[in-house]
Order: sequence, then structure tokens, then C-alpha cells
Amino acid sequence: MSNMDTARVVSFPVEIDFEEKSVQGNSETKDEREEAIVMAGGLTRAPMNQDEFDKKFCYNNPEQDSIYRKRISKFFKKYYEPCTSWISFKYSFLSFFPIFEWLPRYSWKEDLLYDFVGGITVGVMHVPQGIAYSSLAKQEAVSGLYTSFFSPILYMIFGTSRHVSMGSFAIVSLMTGLTVERMTNSLSVNLKTPLANEVSTALTLLVGLMQVLMGFCQLSFMMSYFSDQVIAGFTTGASFHVLISQLKGAFGLGKLPKRQGPGNLLFKLYDILMKISSTNLVTLGITTSTMALLVVGKDYINPWIMKKIKKDLPVPFELVAVILGTVFVGLFNLHENYRVAVVKTIPTGIPVPSVPNLSLFPSLIPDATAIAIVTVAIHISLAKMFAKKKKYNVDPGQELWALGFSSVGSSFMPVYPSGDSLGRTLVNVSAGTRTQLSTIFSSVLLVSVIVYFGKWLETLPMAVLSGIIIVALRGMARKFKDLPTLWPLSKIDFSIWIVSFVATVCIDVTEGLAISILYALFTTIMREQWPRWHLLGNVSGTTDYRDSERYQDVFFVKGICIFRFDSPLLFTNVERFKKTVEKAYKEWERSHEFYILRRERSQIFLDPSVLEHEITQTTNDSSSIMLSRHFIIDCSGFTFVDCMGVSSLKEVFADMRAKGILVYFAAAKAPVRDLFESSGFFSFVTKDNFYPTIRDAVAIARRRQLVKGHFEALYTPEHDRLSEIISSHPMD
Repeated sequence: MSNMDTARVVSFPVEIDFEEKSVQGNSETKDEREEAIVMAGGLTRAPMNQDEFDKKFCYNNPEQDSIYRKRISKFFKKYYEPCTSWISFKYSFLSFFPIFEWLPRYSWKEDLLYDFVGGITVGVMHVPQGIAYSSLAKQEAVSGLYTSFFSPILYMIFGTSRHVSMGSFAIVSLMTGLTVERMTNSLSVNLKTPLANEVSTALTLLVGLMQVLMGFCQLSFMMSYFSDQVIAGFTTGASFHVLISQLKGAFGLGKLPKRQGPGNLLFKLYDILMKISSTNLVTLGITTSTMALLVVGKDYINPWIMKKIKKDLPVPFELVAVILGTVFVGLFNLHENYRVAVVKTIPTGIPVPSVPNLSLFPSLIPDATAIAIVTVAIHISLAKMFAKKKKYNVDPGQELWALGFSSVGSSFMPVYPSGDSLGRTLVNVSAGTRTQLSTIFSSVLLVSVIVYFGKWLETLPMAVLSGIIIVALRGMARKFKDLPTLWPLSKIDFSIWIVSFVATVCIDVTEGLAISILYALFTTIMREQWPRWHLLGNVSGTTDYRDSERYQDVFFVKGICIFRFDSPLLFTNVERFKKTVEKAYKEWERSHEFYILRRERSQIFLDPSVLEHEITQTTNDSSSIMLSRHFIIDCSGFTFVDCMGVSSLKEVFADMRAKGILVYFAAAKAPVRDLFESSGFFSFVTKDNFYPTIRDAVAIARRRQLVKGHFEALYTPEHDRLSEIISSHPMD
């Protein structure tokens, strides 16, 4: 059964004067008169076409060239505006160096204590995480401390977020480690194999340059293409790579084959299972003890302590684990007696800056691109989330510059690419941090470790670091809980999450990111490929037109069909558009609303008792039956129409006219009408066919029906012969 068959049909045994907006005739009830007014348009003004509407209300059509000039001018304005006046220079300077805006207004009395506590708390977390994530990045342990020191200092100068914690980040460290493995294991006859720190510093510089380029080109809008599902699925899949990479250290296994390329995670897991029998039980005991300490401490002890002291200041159990593990292994000499792997030498002091190896750039472009994208996407997501929570604003465009300068500036030291840690950022917020000045205090703590305490960590067992990393991955695993909620909400978003996760796990991290983005874009295309379409009816007692599938109490006017296509009309869906128009026409043709009779104006209203007699007499003279039909296309769903879309509208218009049906275009947006003007569409379809609203189009269609003497009979089941008889006659 069609939508039209399930909805009510409105009868018009009336004659309407549109200019005076009065209702006359044989309406017997108030409801019938109201319905007649509604179907006449329900307008407080006379119905008119789009051209008349524009002239009456002084429509101003901006020049298209000026719009494009404004867009280009807006792009370059940020760069030439500082030279126009002192005020503009000052504003641009403060926007580019936000620290000079908020530091002079810093409330030392109110904010200093909070920033001190937050900075020390985060700094304590930086130490174990920096050392642990260095192993993921295939770097010396001290490299993580350098990364957590230099990058946040530079971000403090350029960044607009008050709470994000820059430094070592598990996912980025893993991606760096995979790149280092590939570069250091590559065999070349002409080139010398680079060292691990050469690869990491060159990679950091290239990542920073890409982020600076993104900032210069004002590409922060591109982050909207990285949906939450893409990021969640990718990071969860990458966390599995992190987990598998730590199993060797957690079990104390010997040397394993190096695996690269698609499916390397599965091969690594297979290699671990094959050597599981050679597990170092002492190492495994240290790992499990570390994990137990962290889980119990974070989940039970910390909440109890914070409840008692009424402060969100957690005990840094990662640092406790590092200290206990280092003392325990050194005290019992486990690294020599039981072959427990330890960090060994940690250099002390600040290194001398050096220029990265620029010759490695061509080989690092794919990896640097992936890391730059991941870093930016996660950073802006976290920055916006906490800015919204704390009610302040961040500038995504400035954040690109901040990330870029942080990476470029720190690349002259032995570091690897940095990123935001959700765990550290949460601690930063919980500790009450007010500004990025907290970075000063965390950096002072890191410098003291780098300069004075590094030598005391030489017996730090790798098993402790593996335990810290594995426990830190619990947050990633919790993202699986989002899937049951995501499934009923959106099957497509659910599939994006799954594809991102599976591609990252089963292929590789960089390739998984590329597949995740491409699949998300593919789903966007598919949504436009098969958009929804609707037949609209007039909601009872209102002037609104709504989807007849969702609203049952709607009226259809005989001889008038209102069609809406909810999508831009592009080359990807023009065939779909034409097919849905044809489908809508066939549904309309099968319904009772398709047929109306032509009689003399003095006979507009016929008593139902003589209706069958009148119909029977007309069946022998098909020429006496003239049908008047109007097909209204609601263009409000067309946000954009390309060349093929224009051609498809011409085809639909021509096909309908060939069937004797008048086509109306209602509620077309101004930019779409401008496109019709420039494409020559109005030379094929005159502007008289365009109307500002559906109500205007319906009112004009009804006027044309009534002026020609058409009438419609109220459909009742006993009058089924009406459609049967009329459908056997062709339209004039």
C-alpha cells in the first residue's frame, strides 16, 4: 500500500479567491473551511513564484566573484593583516604567542598553588612513562625524558589549551618504533644504515614541518574528517600492537624474529607463543607484581586516599613501581643472577643540540604523515574536550602551529615525536591545574632526574616498564564498551569502528590508519549515494508539509504530488534521483490522488449520489475527461547541485511534461538558484516554475486546477470505481 493510500484525502468542494483570501462555497463545517484554507496555502500574503517573491522583498544577489575574492582574501588576511596597523600587529602577535596574553594576567595568588601541585604530579608521571615509552620507540631510556621535557616547554609558548599534557605517548611511540625498525634493518649498498636516534630526530623534524605546513594552509578543518569512531577504532587497534610488543619483556623471552609488513602482529604473537616455554619466571613475577600494584593502587587505594584528604591528588604508583623495582633488582642482583633485563646506562646531563639527518626525509614521508595526522587528531580532540569541560576556547588553527613548533624545536635534541596522553591530561585536570605554567614545575622535576638521578635507575627492570605500559592500555580496552551503544545508534559508524580496528590489527598501524580514513570517506559517499526520499503531505490543521511515512494525519491534494530528495544532487547520485522520481510518480499514479475530473465551474460540487452516474456517462467520451496534475519538487534538501545534477533535473522536467504533468521547484536555496542561473538552467526551465515555499507552489497549483474547472471527489471505499474508470483513459 502506498503512502498516499494510508493518509487522508482532502476534498475541495469550494471556490477560493486567492487575492481576497476568502473562502466561499459549500463547506458545511468549520474544520472543512480550515482545511480548505490550509490547502490554499495558509499564507498571510498572496501566493507567488520565486521571481515575484524576490522582487517584492528586494532580494540582493551578491556577485559570485566577490565571494571567491572574500575566501581568498580571508586566507591571506592572517598573514598581511599584522602589517596594516599597530593594533592588528599586536592582536596577531598575541594570537601567535598566546603566552604573552595570559601570562601578564596570571593570578599568582589564586592559580600558582594549583599549577605547582598539578605540575609536580604530572612530572612524576612523566618519569616512568618517558622511560617506558622509550622502549616502544626503540630509543635509549633517557630519550623519553628528553621528549617529555623539551616538547611541553615549547608548547607552553604557542599552545592555547590549558590542560593537555605533551610528552611521550604510547601510540606515537609505537609508530616511531616501527619506523626505526624498518629504517635500521634496511640493507643498502650505497647508504650507511642510520642509527636509531638519527631516525627518530629526523622523523620528529619532518612531523613538525608537516604540522607547520598544515597550520600555514589553515587545514584544521580537515580534522572533521577524523570521526570519533575512526580515532577510537584505530587507537584501540594500535594498542594491541603496543600490548604484543611488551609481551617479550613481560615474559623475559629471548631474541625473537623481526616481523614487518602486513600481518606482522599475528606473526609476532605466533613467535611469542612458540617461545612461551622459555619464560623467565623471575621476570614474569616482577611483571605481575608491578601490574597488581598498579591496579590495586589506582582502583582501590587512590580513591580511598583522595576521599580521605578530599583532594584529587593521586599517588603516582608508576613511580612507586619504578623505585621498588629498581631497588629490588639492584639489592638482589637479579639482572646478573637470573638474567632479568634492565635499563642499564642512563646518560646524565643535557645533550648538545645537533641538526637531524635531512637525507632520511624521502624514506620517512609516509611514516611522518601518519604520525602527524594521528598526533593532530588526538591532540585537537582532547584539547576541545577539556576546553568545553572547563569553559574556555581553544584555537584549532593555532594548535597546529603549536604542535609543529614543538616538534621542530625539540628535534635538535635526541627525542622522538611527542603527543598528548589522556591519562596525564586527566591527572592534570583532576589536580586542579589552571594554566600551562604547570609545565615549568614538571620540567624542573624532569631536569633534576635527567641531571642528577639518572644513574640510580640503571637497574630498573624492563619488566616493570612492560607492566606499566600494559596497565596503561586498560583505558584503550574500555573503548570496546562503546560498541553495544554504537550499534543501535548507527550501523555505519559501528562499521567504521570495526574496520578501523581490524585493519590496524591485521595489517599494520600506518596502513590501518589509511584504510580507516578511506573507509570513513567511503561511507560518506555511500550515504550520499543512497539518500532518503519522501512524499510529503500537509499536516492536518497546519501549513506544514511532512514525510507521509512518519505522519499519518496528513492530507494529500488530488492531482498534486510533493517530492523531496534529502541530499546534494551530485554525479554520484543523479541516477538514484531519477529512479526515485520515477518510483514516486508510479506510487502517485497508483493512488486515488492521481485522478481528478474536469467539469464546468457551476458544477464544481457534485452530490456523491450522482457521482457514479456522471462517471458512467463520461466513460464513453475520453476526450471529455481532462486531468490536471502537478509534481512539486521540494528543493530544500539540495545544498549543492553539480552539472550532472542540473542535467538530471532537466530530464525529469522534460519527462514529466511529456506525461502532461506540470513540474514545480519549491524552496530552492539561493546558492542553488545562482548555480541554475550560471548553468543556463533557466533557459530550459523558466523561473516561473520556481516558488519560495511549498505552500506557494501548492496554492498556485490549486488555483490552476480551479481556474480550469477541475474538481476533486472525496475518496471513500465505495467509490473505488472512480479510479478504475479514469485509469482506463489516457490523459489529454
